Amino acid sequence: MADLTADETYAIMNYLKFNSGLDVSERRRSQKGAFNFIYQNRDIFIRISSVGDFKNRESMVVRLIYPQEFNSSVNKEIVERLLPIAQRKGMMLFSGPMGSGKTSLMYALGRQLSVNKKVMCIEDPIEIVEDNFLQLQVNAEAGMTYEELIKTSLRHRPEVLIIGEIRDSQTAKQAIQAAICGYTVMTTIHGKSKYSVIQRLRQFGIMDEEILNAVNFISYQRLVPTNLELELFIDTIDSFAIKEFIQNKITDGNWLQLLEKSYRQGQINEAVYQEFVYG
Repeated sequence: MADLTADETYAIMNYLKFNSGLDVSERRRSQKGAFNFIYQNRDIFIRISSVGDFKNRESMVVRLIYPQEFNSSVNKEIVERLLPIAQRKGMMLFSGPMGSGKTSLMYALGRQLSVNKKVMCIEDPIEIVEDNFLQLQVNAEAGMTYEELIKTSLRHRPEVLIIGEIRDSQTAKQAIQAAICGYTVMTTIHGKSKYSVIQRLRQFGIMDEEILNAVNFISYQRLVPTNLELELFIDTIDSFAIKEFIQNKITDGNWLQLLEKSYRQGQINEAVYQEFVYG
């Protein structure tokens, strides 16, 4: 931790903006970009987001995306447990706040599937470079929206389609149609719990019948600080539980049970339990 002067701070921010291909002279307008650097013979990917306030003071967020072998948040046991579902046709939806390991988990599953299947990714921007995947990056100015890229990707007949995020009804409908048409679709969506994802889909105009036909799996996940390290906590429902919720409003409390078990076993302290108990 170091205290920096305003000039030192802006010098670092300008360096990051320059390497990300952003406009160094622009401090008010929202900008985002990415670049990578080599550390110990490994590529570390950097994502930059900047914006200025009404006093022309700039704020910047820097995200470090490590290679999969660097990323300890992706538990091998979780990947092995979800792999049989990922091998089925249909949709897998991953929810949770930013930085909860959703993309890393999708890529870990996609890497396992890419041994004998064609994997295509659509993201904004590409977070992790994977040579075994065909990766497309959203560029709204060039007309390369999520909706258009999903249409384009299906012409290339990928067996597995990873979509960075469902943000609007058009993307949601295209992704659902791809899943119904027999593709394996993995994507993220914002939600405060695994069941809230179903409500989000409804808000995007997806009918319950389409959800039942397309969605095999929904998860809610967080990276929780345990006594040893950040650990991925994941709460999931399968197609049977999705049907039970839609038709009979039956839910379970697995997230609460997961936190309570970790608290009783001493893996997390009371402050962490109180912070994460509601998702």
